[in-house]
Amino acid sequence: MDLMALLSGLSPVGWFFVIAGIIGWIALCYWMGEFSEKRWGDRESGALLGFFAPGLFLLVFWLIR
Repeated sequence: MDLMALLSGLSPVGWFFVIAGIIGWIALCYWMGEFSEKRWGDRESGALLGFFAPGLFLLVFWLIR
């Protein structure tokens, strides 16, 4: 499926979920970076985990569906 076709066919509720997901993803990256910096002194590893974990979850979800 084409991403542009998917996004153009979204309802306002669908757009809300897309925007909320993007904001949540950014917040998760920030929080994981803060957590790992306090815990291990390395901010980048937590930010990478916060970035890749939701992406992996979405990939698995789309493959199952």
